[in-house]
Formats: sequence, C-alpha cells, structure tokens
Amino acid sequence: MTESYVDLEQVIDEVLEAEREADDVIDDAVQDGEVAEADEADACNALDGLPDEQLVPDLDDDALAVAGLVTVADLDGVPLFYARAGAPRPQSFAIERGFSDVLVATVKSVRFRAPQAFGALVSITSAGAFVNKPGAHGQGRAFDHDAWTFEDVDIRPLRQDHAAASRALRQRYWALAAIIRSRSAFVLHGEYDAAHRDHVHQDNVAATRAFTTGSEATVKLAQAICKHIYGNTNLAIDGDFGPLSRAAVRGAMIRADLPGDVFDNAQWHTFLLRSGRLGFELSLQ
Repeated sequence: MTESYVDLEQVIDEVLEAEREADDVIDDAVQDGEVAEADEADACNALDGLPDEQLVPDLDDDALAVAGLVTVADLDGVPLFYARAGAPRPQSFAIERGFSDVLVATVKSVRFRAPQAFGALVSITSAGAFVNKPGAHGQGRAFDHDAWTFEDVDIRPLRQDHAAASRALRQRYWALAAIIRSRSAFVLHGEYDAAHRDHVHQDNVAATRAFTTGSEATVKLAQAICKHIYGNTNLAIDGDFGPLSRAAVRGAMIRADLPGDVFDNAQWHTFLLRSGRLGFELSLQ
C-alpha cells in the first residue's frame, strides 16, 4: 500500500523544475578522491561512551599540522556546536583538509535545497569529528551530525528523527541524509545499526559514491527514502535489495523523472538530490 499525499504530484513537479534549474557547480564542486576502498562496518567505530575531552580534543597547531588537520569552527559560514556534555556550545573541530571541502559542499547542497520556509541555517551540531581512535574518525575524515538548526525548523538525528511519530520530522531527516549521501560513500544513519540511532555519520574514506547492494547502509537509505519520502509505507527497511525494493526504487526514480538505472552513478546522485529537495518540501505540506 502506498501512503497518499495531498498535492504530491504538484510538489514533485515543482521540485523537478527547481532541480533542472540547479547550478551544477554546487553539486559537482568536490569530485571523488583517489582513496582506497574500505568496509563501512569499519568506517565508524561508535563514539558512544567516550569522554568529552576525547570527542573534542584540544590539539595545538604543531599536532594539527603533523596530522594533516585543520581546525574548523564553521562550515560555509554556519557555526558548529557541540551538545553531548551539557548545553550546546560553540565548538571547533579538527578535520582533514580535503574532508572539510566535502563538508562545505554538503552544506551548500543542503542550503540550496532547503525551502525558504525553513529560514536560514543557523547552526550545525556535531557529536565529533577527529577522535584519536581507529577508523575514519582517527584520520579526521569523519563527522557525526547531531542536529541541523534552521530559523524555523530543525533536523535532529540526536532525538532519533529517523523514527519520529511525525511524518514531517522523518521526511526532513531522510531528505538530509539523502543529500549528505550525495557527497560521501559512507553515510551511516538511524536504520543502519543501534550505534547510529542518535547521529548521522559522514566520511570520505571510500572513493566511490555509487549505489551498491554491498553497502547495507546505502540499501537501507534507499529503502527509507522510498518509504518516508515517496510513501511506500509497507516497504521493509532491511538492507535486502530484493524485488520489492528494486521496484520501489525504480518507481521512485520514475516519479523523479529519472529514466535510467540506480546503478548509474549520475542517476543515483541526481536521485539523492531530488529526493532531498522533495522530502524537505513535503515536510511542509
């Protein structure tokens, strides 16, 4: 059974018109890097339980330079916050130089697609970036998203918006996750495993951003997009890209005016961006 949406087709038409007029430079500013493939299960060792001083380490300039990191207090002018230990507070994070470009491109893509009704993006809250431990965080090439706060709405993985009772909150969460995934191969979200129920992990340790059935997080993301944004309410989010999931994704791509295949990199990339804008817009209906 497919959940009905008032004015869904009209919203899709408006989204498609806006996307066709999109500035490709925004979406293609950062190309896939020449880096080794990695297993997503190893990409993010959960940060739960680590003390505050490990999650936001105080590194001097020499240590940063040796590690190839830079200190970042904002992304594309949007201030960064930390809220895992008390009230949210402004926070600088250590990030690998190339990955900071990926994060800036992500912010540009989200801001470009966020409806005017959201208001300006005023802050991004993170659970951590560089952490002295194995995996992408230990390279400064990972960033855990806790919250994106706009003037009039917020998107909070920290409060588990992926499974919220509110359809609007779910749509905004999966729209954000879709756009983040358009910039990075490994995006681990609330449906991936229990460790990621309260944040969205983003990194760039894999070279390709293509759709692959070998990525449980990617298959579950595609299923969640079909379920919460395109209204396939009975679709299981189980990581199995079987006939029902294939049909759901194909149907969603057709609605997004994409005639190709999800395994085509350009089609998958465009599908993520169009689904992101659509999810944002539908959350206001």
